[in-house]
Amino acid sequence: MSAKLPLLSPSRVGAFEVLKRVATQNSYASNLLAAPRFDKLSSEDRALLQELVLGVLRWQGKLDFLIERHARREVDKIDLELVIAMRLGLYQLLFLDRIPAFAAVNESVNLAREYGKEKAVPLVNGVLRSAQRELEFNILPNSKSPVQRLSVETSHPIWLVKRWMARFGEDEAREMALANNKVPHVAFRFNPKRKPVEETIAELEMINVKYRPSILTPGAFVVESGSLSPKARSIKQGWVYVQDESSQLIARLAAKLVADNQPAKVLDICSAPGSKATLIAAELAQSPSPQPSTIVATDLHFHRLRTLNELSQRLGAENIVTVRLNAEQDMPFEPERFDLVLLDAPCSGLGTLQRNPEIKWRVKEDKIIELAELQKRLLVNAAAQVAPGGLLIYSVCSTEPEEGEDIISWFRREHPEYRDMTRERLTELDIDPTPLLTSSFGARTFTHKHGSESFFFCVLWKRR
Repeated sequence: MSAKLPLLSPSRVGAFEVLKRVATQNSYASNLLAAPRFDKLSSEDRALLQELVLGVLRWQGKLDFLIERHARREVDKIDLELVIAMRLGLYQLLFLDRIPAFAAVNESVNLAREYGKEKAVPLVNGVLRSAQRELEFNILPNSKSPVQRLSVETSHPIWLVKRWMARFGEDEAREMALANNKVPHVAFRFNPKRKPVEETIAELEMINVKYRPSILTPGAFVVESGSLSPKARSIKQGWVYVQDESSQLIARLAAKLVADNQPAKVLDICSAPGSKATLIAAELAQSPSPQPSTIVATDLHFHRLRTLNELSQRLGAENIVTVRLNAEQDMPFEPERFDLVLLDAPCSGLGTLQRNPEIKWRVKEDKIIELAELQKRLLVNAAAQVAPGGLLIYSVCSTEPEEGEDIISWFRREHPEYRDMTRERLTELDIDPTPLLTSSFGARTFTHKHGSESFFFCVLWKRR
């Protein structure tokens, strides 16, 4: 890399490097953006870095369409470094009014130079200048296919847009996709274990964080203005914990199911990083029961369990026992031992596209079928741990029925001793279940309807 690199904007250099790692190493942008190396950036540069990375990933489909239009070649036939430089420039031209057009173009040209692409500088400059002249037009494909046009308009892969249009119609498919391209809400919960809620409220007022109660989930809150960053004292000290509203809903539902029958044995499969397990522990700790419940939290990987243990310590969550195991295999517990089993199964993650926009470019349609088979195996093993009269919660952060309703439909055919109790249990949480229930089994939240991540979940009761 050239010695001239520091002359470039540090936020754009950082964005270029993060986007390249996302493209070549299957890394997640959110993890890379949290790296300590970026702590040295000013708050303005840090904000621009995040805006550029996530904005390019959200709108990558539309940016690539414009690159191909003006370069007159497919992006797959252009060097990746050049594509990333042009994506960055185009994103700034299209979406960031505060950045002068000449700065966006020049920085992208300089990025190409600094990464050894001097001969291709005319291409980068030509594409961006040509696109700049068309900024006032909403350029879409000439194709008569509504799927292809909507794919470019909303910057989502064709296969996913086709699915959503068939399932919901064109208007709602557009609404779903555009919602994914918005900056997500920040939701959180108070942690009275570490600090009284009244004192934490005063702390948030001091740093000008304004928030409202969640419309979706009792006990959850949504930031309306101000910054609740990972560096905030309230986060670092464990006074509050940032957690999506849908994730909180499932965990609070789980805790409610056993709160009146403590001590209870709870098994949380695929638990890391521990958001739901620590919330269940916090809710159960408020019960007057003299004997505490036990939460067994499992995961396949040691490093993920370390993360879970660190979170438990930070939040003061007690009675969580971590166990490393492969949930596809027989578990090291006596069968039918647990009063409640929660399986938040590995899935496509298509319900988290606001926070993880790279997923929509990474996941292919056949991956959903592959994951569904894994989810079936995990669900069968999870069910074997449920005591008669106990409860099983299955959840996935996916929009697709193959990972949700279809799994439960298959499972109930194979295991008729289980009954769908989602409606009844949501009612016990003082939530009107009707808007959430699906036409078959379980319930769903959607980003475009609820402002949260899109989740499917189902509460199953095992007959005695």
